This record gives sequence, structure tokens and C-alpha cells, in this order.
Amino acid sequence: MSLWEKIKDAVTTDDAEAADEARKEAEAAQAEADKAKVEAQARADEARRKADEAAAKAGLPTASDEEKAQADQARQDAEAEATKAQEEAAAADRKADERAQRAVEKANKRREKREEAREERQEERQEARQEARQEARQEANEPDVYTVKSGDTLSEIGARFGVDWREIARINNVDNPDLIFPGQKFKIPRK
Repeated sequence: MSLWEKIKDAVTTDDAEAADEARKEAEAAQAEADKAKVEAQARADEARRKADEAAAKAGLPTASDEEKAQADQARQDAEAEATKAQEEAAAADRKADERAQRAVEKANKRREKREEAREERQEERQEARQEARQEARQEANEPDVYTVKSGDTLSEIGARFGVDWREIARINNVDNPDLIFPGQKFKIPRK
């Protein structure tokens, strides 16, 4: 497995893990909110049932003023409990939404950090490529250097490198091509 494949797997795994974690947090928050809604609805239904019973009891012709007052109080208590249950359900919904939002923000921050790191690595690779290209250009523009050996002639050296011997003589300021000696270094121009 190459380095790039390892990096790709690491980055991909991080994205998948972050998304999975955010999804789990959102699901847990939603489950908690749903549970709170169900409980609040059950309490509200029970309070309404009690209020209806009290109202029915108060509506009987034999009901005393005290029973009517109790029925009114029970109805008010039931309405207050129903309101409280609805507020709790709304609070649970807000809490679930906030948790889901935080999970999404957390995943987005992780993704942004990975993107920044990826961009930095890409910039570094681009700079390294440019430096390598520049070095290659400089090396390509620099002439080869050949050290003369015993028995070499300029025409043989030129033939060996595919360059005219006159060009070698011109670049190296050789006035007389017959007067070269072993150990002398010549720049060989590129074709």
C-alpha cells in the first residue's frame, strides 16, 4: 500500500467516523426528545382526564360549591400541567436540535481542519514539484563536463556526445584543437 493510499484511507476513515458520530448524537438527542414528548403528552392526557372527571362531577346537580371549586381547581391544575408538559416537550426538542447542531458543527470543523491540512500538503507538494522542476531546468541548462584522457581528440569527444568539435572548442576557448592534454576539463554543450 502506497503512502498516498494510506493517507487517503486515514482521511476517509476520519470523515466516516465524524459523520457516524454526528448521526449517533443526533439520533440520541431525537430519541430523548421523543421520549420527553411522549411523557409530556401522557401527563397532559392524564391531567385532562382528571379535569374532565372533576368537571363532570361538578356539573351534577347534587354537586356542592366546594366540589365545584375543587373541579375548577383540578381543571386549572390539569391545564397548568398540560402547559408544563408542552413546554418540557418543546425544551426537549430545542435540546435535541442544539445537540444535533453541535454534532454537525463539530463534524464541519473536523472536515475544515482536514481540508486545511490537505491544502497545506498539496501546497507543499506543489512547491516541491516547482523546486524539482527548477533544479532539473538548471541541470539541463548546465553543460556536461568531460575530463580529457590520454589519446582523446576534440573530434572524438564531439562525436561521443553528438556535438560538433568546433562548438566544444568555442565554449571552452580552445584556440588550437591539437593542443589539448589529459586532465583538462571541457564543458560539453547540450544538443
